[in-house]
Amino acid sequence: MRIRRLLVLAAVAFAAGSLHAQALPGSERDAPPIVELPPADISVTLDDGFDVVEPGQIVTWTLTVNNVGINGLSGVLLTTALSRNLSQIFWTCRASTGSQCTSNGSGAPNDSIVVASLGSVSYRMTATVRLDAVDTVSVSMSAAIPSGYIDLTPENNRATDTDFVGTHDDTIFVDGFDD
Repeated sequence: MRIRRLLVLAAVAFAAGSLHAQALPGSERDAPPIVELPPADISVTLDDGFDVVEPGQIVTWTLTVNNVGINGLSGVLLTTALSRNLSQIFWTCRASTGSQCTSNGSGAPNDSIVVASLGSVSYRMTATVRLDAVDTVSVSMSAAIPSGYIDLTPENNRATDTDFVGTHDDTIFVDGFDD
């Protein structure tokens, strides 16, 4: 009976838009207090539209942080890691109404942003593939919610885009079916 009551309390709390637990009457009196954390749900997308890039090519990536949660989030930390095969890296940022980001910069975009509920922040990053680049070029991005929230789907808070380096003729059989 106690388990059923706890599950009903949890379902009602989740439906109300907050995740928290509640101690049952008669439980240990010395237990630490339960902290209520509001939900958050951000996601990250990243793409340049290419599978193969050539040395010397200028490539543009679109990096987007979406907030599909019911709470606006201030202090979301965006971290970007870039392949060493990239140079001359510049970016601009646009934010939806109620969201904020640094408007532009150079190097990897690392930023503390505000993302409104149902809002987004989108970076447009341009880089040149180094002339001595080999193997692959990759860009990875992650976004961390600020403390005081619980992320409902943390697995979608990061993304990576990897492209093979070479001429398009060199990579016709990149899937390994050239044997």
